[in-house]
Amino acid sequence: MRLFLAALPAFLIGLAFGFGKIVRDCSLTCNVGYKLAPVAILAVGFVSLPISSLTIRLAERWGYKRWQMISLTTIGLSFFFFWSATYFVLTVLADTTSAGSPDTMWTFPLGLIYLGFFIWLGALGAALKPNLKKTVYRLFQRQEQAKALALTTAAVILGGLLGAWFAGWFAPALMLRFDLRYELARDSLFLLMGVLVLLTIPVIMIISRITRPDKTRQAFRSDQEDLDIVTPSMGKASLRNAFRIIWDNPKLKRMASLISITGIAESIMLYLFYWLVTEQVPITAGRTLFFADFYIWLNAWTLLFLVVGTNRLINRFGLIFALAFMPVSLFLGSAFLLYQTVIAAIYGLRIIYSSLEQSLYGQGLDRMILEMDEQDVRSVRPVLHGLAIRLGRGLGALLVLLLALGAGISFSLLTVVFMLILVIWLGVALSLHRFLHRSSPLMPPLHNLRSTE
Repeated sequence: MRLFLAALPAFLIGLAFGFGKIVRDCSLTCNVGYKLAPVAILAVGFVSLPISSLTIRLAERWGYKRWQMISLTTIGLSFFFFWSATYFVLTVLADTTSAGSPDTMWTFPLGLIYLGFFIWLGALGAALKPNLKKTVYRLFQRQEQAKALALTTAAVILGGLLGAWFAGWFAPALMLRFDLRYELARDSLFLLMGVLVLLTIPVIMIISRITRPDKTRQAFRSDQEDLDIVTPSMGKASLRNAFRIIWDNPKLKRMASLISITGIAESIMLYLFYWLVTEQVPITAGRTLFFADFYIWLNAWTLLFLVVGTNRLINRFGLIFALAFMPVSLFLGSAFLLYQTVIAAIYGLRIIYSSLEQSLYGQGLDRMILEMDEQDVRSVRPVLHGLAIRLGRGLGALLVLLLALGAGISFSLLTVVFMLILVIWLGVALSLHRFLHRSSPLMPPLHNLRSTE
């Protein structure tokens, strides 16, 4: 019962972000332009730094429970702000257009709002992902955490699946029923996002009252440890100290490098995806339905992988298989994309990436973190779970800016660059595996580790 209760807030967050990803992708390709995607992704990396720093410092100052409530309230209210801003601009834009005046004066601020939402939604993961995982660390003992993390991930994916399905029906239905402008119908999803995030607050409070950690875990956890960000040896919690601990720990350094290279590859693939969507998928409601169908398939495949195959594959072939299978699969898919540049190819490539990143690859990383010493990893979880991949995405976006927009390379050449990044990614994964095997000669290697379920 505790497992399912802990997964309920994750489901609500997944449902809200299922709406948000469709609004984000549609507004970027319809109202902003895909060529600004690397600028937005780069900005996500920069904004994630202060968000992660605030997460560490304010959780220490206020206590984790208070910080969790305040952060969720702020995030929920922010979605109402974005709806109010877009509604105002779109209403003025409609009045201006009906009066026969040019609409260029208001299309620019509208694009800025959507660009801001893209950045905000991307940066929220730096706070929300550690937030959800922290719930697992608080409620479950070490031997239960692998199963709890898998179930929490499944709840997020299920929420995203239902959110994509609902959004694909909801926005076109509003357009037809009330004769609304396309953006007004689509942006009404902002309101539902705000309600869902705010709803997680009373849900977490109720779960905290119903669910109690085991007495052994309760006795083990002190007020200092409950923050999950401080150890006596590191002094005051800060993002700088977290980076210092990662830099001084060879294992953590390699893990952070692996996660960051994943983000670099994702940024390049996202740009390729938005590029083909803009050229081959019609605008307005057709693009909303496209993204809704895309996220339905993406989440369905991810859920299937997670529920049916992830634990069995890791137990059978080991963690090195979980870490290496994803770049190998993407390399093969990229080779087909290079041969046949069609929307179906990049469509499948993104599904491969996202489904494996949240299931096989993501669960492999979680197991590596759980196998580490509690004191070593406690202070750097916000970085490993949220910030490292966003910094990698920022580096990938900078690379895209230099190559695609600066040098003006073609789609095919950028695909080749993506394939080279995948080769580097595979090399980093193999290097991490060799280091872990050498550093623990008396312990079974990671490829022989079994689940603690």
